[in-house]
Amino acid sequence: MTGVLFLPSPGNSAFVACCVSADVPFVVSFVGAGGKTSTLFWLAQVLAAGGQRVLVTTTTRMFRPEPGCGATLLIEPERAQRLAALRALPSASGIVALFSNFDATEGKVVGCAPDEIDELKSMAVADMILVEADGARHCALKAPAEHEPCIPHCSNTVIALSGAAPLGCPANPANIHRWRQFAAITGLSAGDRISEKALGCLIEHPDGMFKNTPPQASRHWVVNTRGALDASVPSMLGLLAQRHKGLDGLWIGDMLQSNPLSHAWVRR
Repeated sequence: MTGVLFLPSPGNSAFVACCVSADVPFVVSFVGAGGKTSTLFWLAQVLAAGGQRVLVTTTTRMFRPEPGCGATLLIEPERAQRLAALRALPSASGIVALFSNFDATEGKVVGCAPDEIDELKSMAVADMILVEADGARHCALKAPAEHEPCIPHCSNTVIALSGAAPLGCPANPANIHRWRQFAAITGLSAGDRISEKALGCLIEHPDGMFKNTPPQASRHWVVNTRGALDASVPSMLGLLAQRHKGLDGLWIGDMLQSNPLSHAWVRR
């Protein structure tokens, strides 16, 4: 357990302290599967409640933010117009959701290119920029395709999401996005148990969970229970947190709750 601290029932402040620096502007990118959008907006609300000005966007597509999320919504097709609209807002704490377009057929917003987010960080338009940088088609697990994920180079932290339900269970290709890539990385066949060894491969492989993470960014894995957690999962995840030195933190929680986290292991 050298270098790894176990946090039972960590609060929201512990997550912020470990994943977000006081140095602003700060960029957090979310990848993986099993709750990216809900986790992104949970963190946005926690940061805004702490007095931060938070910018939310995506480098792919995401569902249009609900009115109840507390965000000011800006949708501008031209890059210069987006920046002008952003600058015209009061520089107060709160959440601004910035997108380039809205696809009404899918109910999804289209975001910004990664280099635009690099520019937004350099211009200090917000204290915190939270970016959904991956898609998973509602699956609980995934491996990236060749063109994924679209992480801005300026990211300070990358948070990978996974659903807890498949962990330790037989692999079902129907519930794993990019099954072919997932099987190649983990060595699993359909029906094989999603074991500690397989998950370790997903963490460490250059085309795995943290693919395209910038070298300066910290790496955190959030396992979303969605209200249910097999008793064997925390011990398996604790071993992974201890054994994989490239992992800066591993968090378990129901990310639809306001105080979601039940377990954490963080590297000191």
